[in-house]
Amino acid sequence: MSNVATFKENLPAHLQNVKLDDFTKSFSASGGSNKRITMRGRVFRLVDGGKEIAKNTDPSMDVVVVNGTRTVQKTFYAGEYDPDQTSIPDCWSSDGERPDADVASPQHGRCKDCQQAIKGSAGAGRAACRYSMRLAVVMKNNVGGDIYQLILPQKSLFGQGDVEHMPFLQYAKYVAGSGYNLNMLATRLTFDTDSDFPKLFFSNAEFLDKETYDICIEQGESPIAVNAGKLSFSKKAEAAPALPQLVAPANSAAAEIAPPVKRAEKPKEEKPKANKAGLAAMVDDWGDE
Repeated sequence: MSNVATFKENLPAHLQNVKLDDFTKSFSASGGSNKRITMRGRVFRLVDGGKEIAKNTDPSMDVVVVNGTRTVQKTFYAGEYDPDQTSIPDCWSSDGERPDADVASPQHGRCKDCQQAIKGSAGAGRAACRYSMRLAVVMKNNVGGDIYQLILPQKSLFGQGDVEHMPFLQYAKYVAGSGYNLNMLATRLTFDTDSDFPKLFFSNAEFLDKETYDICIEQGESPIAVNAGKLSFSKKAEAAPALPQLVAPANSAAAEIAPPVKRAEKPKEEKPKANKAGLAAMVDDWGDE
């Protein structure tokens, strides 16, 4: 966060309105979205790289949905699931039909026939395999700012409510049925105060003006927004060494560049020997889970 502030504070005037080119965008796409909105304790928490950076204790928050998954996704954890830990599931499905190709130990070839999807497999009438959806959202009061991933659990997806208290799939179907796109309006997220766990309702806050709408279209096409909707898991890699902050020059004069220093040659070592060793229809089918 601090190096971003450094960029803005020292950026020359002629570079302030330059947009990312496709080459640079390709690097931002590799890691997906590191920024998320979580709902722990019925509080909207902004998380960056696993660290909480801010929270909103208001009962509601206005965002614009700029992208997201087109299908309901599924994840299965053999052990006790902890929503505050970014652990890798034992099985998952991006389309809700079959396990993804990179799942090491699929629970079944087809999700609908899987024993983990049966109610009661997790006790108390609950299925061990969990539904979810991933959205890319921006804050209504800062649509040109950071893009956040919002993961919706199944209780925030399914069911029926009134126009001010709709679960997401009902809300999305309502907006689409009215002839509008989700990125044309601000969506209000509100906690269900009668729920024992964090659960969201969705409603329309207001339509966007032209300038705001144009920015949201551009945000939704960015690699970060596209990746925010994807369901992908990988083993944690070793942390890369910290890089020095890149600070724009205070004036236009070029700094003197020191000549390169030749590295000392290392003694040759013997090489070790190689070791051989149709979402709307789905809403109607699911109903209230």
